[in-house]
Amino acid sequence: MIEKLNLVYFSPTRTSSKVVKAIGDIWGTQIEVNEVNLTYTCNTLEFVDSASLTVFAAPVYGGRLPRIFLDRLGNISGKGALCVILVVYGNRDYDDALLELKDEVARRGFIPVAAACFVGEHSYSTKLMPIASGRPDKDDLCKARQFGIKIRDLINSETTFSDLSVPGHYPYKELKPLRQPLPISTDDCNSCGVCISSCPSNAIEFDSNVKIKTISDRCIRCCACVRNCVNGARLYETPFTKKLFENCTDRKIPEFYF
Repeated sequence: MIEKLNLVYFSPTRTSSKVVKAIGDIWGTQIEVNEVNLTYTCNTLEFVDSASLTVFAAPVYGGRLPRIFLDRLGNISGKGALCVILVVYGNRDYDDALLELKDEVARRGFIPVAAACFVGEHSYSTKLMPIASGRPDKDDLCKARQFGIKIRDLINSETTFSDLSVPGHYPYKELKPLRQPLPISTDDCNSCGVCISSCPSNAIEFDSNVKIKTISDRCIRCCACVRNCVNGARLYETPFTKKLFENCTDRKIPEFYF
């Protein structure tokens, strides 16, 4: 019997968090829900007991999991506890990210019993060239809750779980160096510092003139600073936006694996 639900996620632009919380909502007040947000801090869970179900959620960057997410998982260990894995991608493809997450949690001693891929608005999306704008939307979150119900019913039925099969390839897709340009501040920037506090990798700071600067080797191009700028003074201009807009506008739907 599951007595505790752990929601463990990394979500700079709040797409992954919306999905994982929708899954958690279906448990209501039946069990204790423990939310572990890795966006700005490292994991505080060291050991997850067999009476817990842990949901791991992360965005997809370039077909892989963010390195920072894996690092912030710390020493969490499942020791045979059940878990659910999900990734959120920007309507292009999730490539090997789901398989990578499955392997990661299995290495840490968890037993993955279900997996899902959801679509979130792409980090490179703009008003002029929207890519999965507004997603996860109402329909996505409805499907997330249905997914959660199916998981709850499976676990309560005391099903014997076999090895979970998910899409992906070995070796994983190559992680290429980030050569895309950095987000920039326009003349509308008033140095309020919201972008600094919203950056998950501490890549933004004030220079000696109290102007915003971005540190190249820390920036993961998640565009949290762009999404959170209250003055619309942060921009991210990359040719990939146009390419994605031209090729990845057809609506993709969530996928589930049990």
